[in-house]
Amino acid sequence: MKVIVIGAGMAGLAALHTLKQAGAEVLCFESGANAGGRVLTERQGGFVFDPGAQFFFNQYATCFRLADDLGIGDQRTAWLFRGAFPKDDGRFLPVVASINPKEALPNLGETLKFLAGAGIPFKAMKDFAGILPLFVKRYQEFGLVDYESALDLDRESLADFVVRMGGKAILEHLFQSVSAALTLADPEKLSAAYGMGLLKCMINGLNTFQHGLGTITERLAEKYADCIRYNAPVEKIVIENGKVKGVEVNGALVEADCVIPALTATKLLKIAPGLPENYVQALKKVTYSECCHVVFALPCKVFPTGWYALLTPRFTKAMVAGLSDNSVKSEYYAPSGCSQISCWTYERYAHDLNNASEEEIKRSQIREIKRFLPSMPDEPLFTKIYRWREAVCIGQPGMLTAFTKIKRHHYRDVKGLYLAGEYLNMPSVESAAYSGVFAATAALKG
Repeated sequence: MKVIVIGAGMAGLAALHTLKQAGAEVLCFESGANAGGRVLTERQGGFVFDPGAQFFFNQYATCFRLADDLGIGDQRTAWLFRGAFPKDDGRFLPVVASINPKEALPNLGETLKFLAGAGIPFKAMKDFAGILPLFVKRYQEFGLVDYESALDLDRESLADFVVRMGGKAILEHLFQSVSAALTLADPEKLSAAYGMGLLKCMINGLNTFQHGLGTITERLAEKYADCIRYNAPVEKIVIENGKVKGVEVNGALVEADCVIPALTATKLLKIAPGLPENYVQALKKVTYSECCHVVFALPCKVFPTGWYALLTPRFTKAMVAGLSDNSVKSEYYAPSGCSQISCWTYERYAHDLNNASEEEIKRSQIREIKRFLPSMPDEPLFTKIYRWREAVCIGQPGMLTAFTKIKRHHYRDVKGLYLAGEYLNMPSVESAAYSGVFAATAALKG
């Protein structure tokens, strides 16, 4: 059996690994010069940069199994998600976002100070009391790949759900920040089911690899280098009479028994004109946020010790969903005494900056940081700019329901075609990896 995988991101590499482990003949076409997709790492001047995805949540079982298979499981490292929220007077108060007793209990004093100091106003905390019982009661339902019991919450936006169950104050002071920080989109665009899933993930801890999140995709790409063709965009998936025939690359047909397109939904729609209408309608429900991710390598520390993120709710009128100091991830992310600050622009600000010059982007983000961290230097050691036109799959209302129906009733409607991508489950790196394994396993079963 010959299988073609389209795309060498997390989903495609997970599919490739699963197929090769089973002894299948596999060829992977990657349109770019490198593997990894949105899970990659760059290194420069003693710094380690994650341009796209920033962390694994503790629920990423598929990713961790892959890491163990590759012999890098012992390189996983965790850090505290200590995020700071703005008070009315402009000061920030930190709190550890964790339900792990080993993390929460040692920081109980900080949490009490956060509550007493109105890190989130009393009115907002009162609103949260209306949401918390439902969240606790249905906690187990908010899985990344096991979420079907929560599909009743896929019918409304996270914003509508929070206002209905709690109130406007908790939406603006907490859920909008969480939504923007994790998806680079406002809560009006996310389904309530997806928003609850993200909240569950966030409070259960963060992981990366010591030398960068992209270590996992680097190792997979190295292991299967002979199977991957770079700078080889697939122009068309050829479907005839309800069956996959192969793909077109450089105008020529490459035949295959099975094709696994591990692409964004927008790219898949462009290269697969023969898809059934129910596939097309489901794929059209998939949307992505946009981000101009700006990282500054600094010769000093500008965050207080131990802080990972500053969350900047939209009422601050910030261009960024938040700022993060990635040097807390592991000792390898920055040289001693140095730091690296990520600026997460989102919504219309991201769109505008993605069309601006690098100097304009750099200056605008230095000004933005100085609003909240006045000790930010006028000149960094160097600046990295990553323009993501499709940054994070948003998971808008109705998307989870649409793809649940596809997986239940129509996944094999096109013989030999097996979809893979984070949109097939609650969007996340874990969902991408899981979908790749799922697609490969389905292809092997035939």
